[in-house]
Amino acid sequence: MLKQTQHCNKKFRHSELVSESHKKYKNLKKDNKMKKLAINNQEVGVSIKNNEVNKIYTKGNYWIFFNKQTTIFNVNEIIDEKCHSIILENETLKSMVEFIEVLHNEVLIVYKNNQFHQSFVNKNVMIWKNTTQLKTSKFDLNATDLITNLSKRDLEILKKVSALKTISIAPYFEGILFKDNQFDQVLKAGDYIFYNNETKTSVVTFDMRPQTIEISGQEILTKDKAQLRINFMVQYQIIDLINAYQSNKDFEKMIYQAIQLGLREFIGNMNFDDLMSDKNSVSDYIIQKYQTEFAKIGLNLKQAGMKDIILPGEIREIMNRVLIAEKTAQANSIMRREETASTRSLLNTAKLMEENETLWKLKEMEYIEKIADKVGDISISGGSNVLNELKTMFTK
Repeated sequence: MLKQTQHCNKKFRHSELVSESHKKYKNLKKDNKMKKLAINNQEVGVSIKNNEVNKIYTKGNYWIFFNKQTTIFNVNEIIDEKCHSIILENETLKSMVEFIEVLHNEVLIVYKNNQFHQSFVNKNVMIWKNTTQLKTSKFDLNATDLITNLSKRDLEILKKVSALKTISIAPYFEGILFKDNQFDQVLKAGDYIFYNNETKTSVVTFDMRPQTIEISGQEILTKDKAQLRINFMVQYQIIDLINAYQSNKDFEKMIYQAIQLGLREFIGNMNFDDLMSDKNSVSDYIIQKYQTEFAKIGLNLKQAGMKDIILPGEIREIMNRVLIAEKTAQANSIMRREETASTRSLLNTAKLMEENETLWKLKEMEYIEKIADKVGDISISGGSNVLNELKTMFTK
């Protein structure tokens, strides 16, 4: 009986405490000293006191004192950097978040609802593990190789945040790629994408189509001391870019100088008249001399030709005189030949007319016809004698 009385007393006292506590909360609410805190499924509430986590509120409704400061986090938003240290010091909160370190030469892309949201470089990021909208992708920019394994979307986003650099090679061109001033590879026409990091990337491009070099204004003395000015043209094409570049960085200048020396060597051993009568011999000599030599360094000498031979004023005047004399002699020869042919024709005609009286008569009538064509009016005098004479003329 005593035990039952004690148990009832304890139960009564407990109910009294609960009732008092309930009354106390009622009074506090009534006096506006407490407020209701509602936390939904996409939120986390954290009460912070003296820079330490005092209490964590998950989904539910709570009554808290008005003077109690509570920070409500949206789990679908990136956590402010100011809160990182406080959250990491609390084991419960630390287990609820994902802390991502973004080191030097790394970039973190945050997607929200599968759309680009924000990027971070050299800055740590913290998100909630139970987020339903946020996703992250981290890219290491230290790689120096050509990027070939990223999706089109990733490439566009990384370009937007300046994490990529592009090297473009135009059509019909090739480029020699250098990394930190060291040869890397030969690039064909197209776009090449690399991560934007401290590696120095440069490219030297060359047109792989046939190229023309003009060797102009070369003043050269012939063997017989005639001073000429030569304009020459060569056409070449790169067939092995690495070989050509390694042999001579400025191979166009090398080609120019080699052809220049070849012209002086060949024309200097020719007489002026021989050169003028056989200009193609210069082109043949240049091609034979340098085609094999250029092929060894990755160049194909496709064509060569004399463009102009410019004579000094005195030689040009002499040449003009010679030309006039030659043409005059040719004209005189033709005239004499034509005169001889004409005389021979007249002689043959006279012999035929002498042997054939009818032919003579026809010729006479031909001339009378020609005279009649030139005469406008004819006046006849002499009476019947004129008619008899005309009759006699046509009946002989």
